[in-house]
Amino acid sequence: MEKVINTLLGGKVKICQFETGVKVSSDAVLIASAVDEKIIKKSAKILDVGVGGGGISLCILSRFNNVNILGIDIQDEMLELSNISIKENYFEDRFSVIKEDILKPSANLKNMEFDVVITNPPYYKGQTSPDKIKAKAHSEQGLILDDWITSSVKRLRTGGSFIIIHKADRVDDILYSLKKNNLGGIEIFPIYSKKGENANRIIIRAKKSYKSPSVIYNPLVLHTDDGKYTNDAKKILEKGASLINIIKK
Repeated sequence: MEKVINTLLGGKVKICQFETGVKVSSDAVLIASAVDEKIIKKSAKILDVGVGGGGISLCILSRFNNVNILGIDIQDEMLELSNISIKENYFEDRFSVIKEDILKPSANLKNMEFDVVITNPPYYKGQTSPDKIKAKAHSEQGLILDDWITSSVKRLRTGGSFIIIHKADRVDDILYSLKKNNLGGIEIFPIYSKKGENANRIIIRAKKSYKSPSVIYNPLVLHTDDGKYTNDAKKILEKGASLINIIKK
């Protein structure tokens, strides 16, 4: 398939994508904005589970110089795109990708420990597209979300942060899995397409072996009534602003 170079964050980041098929959505930029100074430590190690074309990690690296990221995915085609994007942005010294199944991690991955684990897992049930690569990237196809979260969290150091974006109607499943795996300090960020509608996405952050009250923040509204991005959304999607800074302003 033909490949093209597109941009994110108002042109700050180059990303290689297939001309047709899988495309990086706003979800990748949104979850990347949930990584901020509060959870990034000196020389932080981040694991991007289901890295796909690398959109999340590329956005994080454009904002932080003190992080190193390992991305894992089971699709060779996605890893190829990520590797091209890494070179396009000169991130070779801070971002690498390998073929791994988070549900069946290799001994090598099991021995690794990360400060932050971030993931944008497949959302949809059933076959979402005739394009096999896109369908595999976007649809659960038998995936059990609890298994995905549990295996991801095992790669996290004590006190490290787990960040996930998903459909808002899966919040019960996510919270169940987080509590079961001894994650606390849960922060919930509702994402609304338009004001007055129900949340359609949710970003959740939590810490491993951590106990503190949960917090539900003010929603981020992405679109005005005429379908354009709100000023808050533009600051995140185009300028790389931190999610927490926008909703707490």
